[in-house]
Amino acid sequence: MYIETERLIIRDFAPCDKDQLFKIAWQENVVKYMRDWSENNPEPDCFNRFIQWRQSQAESTDIYENKRYAVALKENNFMIGMVGMGLEDTLNEVEMAYFTDEDYQGRGYAAEALCALFDWCMKVSDILYLILTIDCANTASCAVAKKAGFELFEKRTPISHKQPNMVSDSYFYFRKYR
Repeated sequence: MYIETERLIIRDFAPCDKDQLFKIAWQENVVKYMRDWSENNPEPDCFNRFIQWRQSQAESTDIYENKRYAVALKENNFMIGMVGMGLEDTLNEVEMAYFTDEDYQGRGYAAEALCALFDWCMKVSDILYLILTIDCANTASCAVAKKAGFELFEKRTPISHKQPNMVSDSYFYFRKYR
């Protein structure tokens, strides 16, 4: 995978990304809203297997597979975040995901990466839309979703189960159509 935007490169993770990925995975809001990234990776070397696994899927364009890509600055290829997509099991829809290093938040990078990956997904598939599910407490992520052109579809409160990585009892369900 390799996508260039005005300011970013979306690419496969590389071994040189492991320390930065570890740093980001342990930042407060990633631990809070995407804790599976930190709880499954207590040290930087844990990301070696993750990166090798992602590299083994590098040629696949199946958007239903769980894929994650590095988001890097175009000027120096420094990884500042992650963007990805894959089948969300409980909803049976293709969901996008993202996070950005807190040192680079608030500059529009996450929305730019989401838009670029969304466009790529539309080119390689016949899917009609992609979704985002965002914890209602995560107002910053909701702002990113709207900036990237996702429309708030509804607020959902699961009954008898809790969505993974949720802080509150409810989440916002966003869609973006082709």
